[in-house]
Amino acid sequence: MEYAAAVYLMAAVLLGAAGASKAVTPEPASAALARLQLYHSQWAVRLLGLVELIVAVSAFTIGGVVPATALAALYAGFAVVAAAMVRSGSAKPCGCFGRIEMAATARHVVVNVLAVAIGLMAASWPVEAVDKLFDTRQWLLAPFAVVVAGGAYGVFLWLSRLPRPLAARN
Repeated sequence: MEYAAAVYLMAAVLLGAAGASKAVTPEPASAALARLQLYHSQWAVRLLGLVELIVAVSAFTIGGVVPATALAALYAGFAVVAAAMVRSGSAKPCGCFGRIEMAATARHVVVNVLAVAIGLMAASWPVEAVDKLFDTRQWLLAPFAVVVAGGAYGVFLWLSRLPRPLAARN
C-alpha cells in the first residue's frame, strides 16, 4: 500500500503547493476564472487555496477517507476547469500555481483526472497518516519523503513545460 500512498501523497503535495500559491497570490487564478466567466473574486480564490492546503496537510497528518475524498473532489473540479480552458484555446496563464505562468494544457486535464482516480482509490482503501505508514520501519520514512517530493516536483515540471508545436517535432 506504500506505493499507492506515495502517488496519493504526490497529488497532495501538488494540491498543497497550488493552494498555498493561490492563497498568497490569487490574482492569476481569479483572472483565469474571469476569462471562463466563472465566479472569480480574489477572496474566494484565497479561500479555495486555503481549502486546498488544509486538504493536503490532512492527507499527510490525518489520513483516511475524508481527506482522500476531498482531494478527489477538488481535482475533479480542476479537471473540468482545465478542460474548459484547453477547449477555449487560450494560451493565457491558468493561475494554478499563483504567479508561475503556465497555460492549461491537455497535460493538466490528464494529471487532474489521474489525481481524481488516485484520490478515490485512497478513499476506497484508506491511506493512513504518514507517521503510521511506517510504524515498524521508521527508516523508510526519509526515502519515502524523497520519492513523494521528487515525484511531485517532476509532475510540476512536466506540467510547466510547454508542449512543442507539431512542426518542431519533425
